[in-house]
Amino acid sequence: MNLEERNKRNRKIESLSLTEKLRFFLFPFGFGSELFPIKDYNDSELERFIKYGFEKKYNDGIISKIMGILFYFIVPIISLLFNS
Repeated sequence: MNLEERNKRNRKIESLSLTEKLRFFLFPFGFGSELFPIKDYNDSELERFIKYGFEKKYNDGIISKIMGILFYFIVPIISLLFNS
């Protein structure tokens, strides 16, 4: 097995770093303005993961994005329950 094949194999099983997961978690749906182009960045990262075969990173990105969306929907509900 040469170096290129080993790198391709490692690329498929490598997961996202903590900072990459936080980026997907904290900014799952962007803000719709040019001041915060995070949504475009996250979407382009997911496309890049698919294009270059980063299967584990793609799955981690989708999971982090879903968890971030759930977080932003649950926090207001909890705050409303405890403020009443």
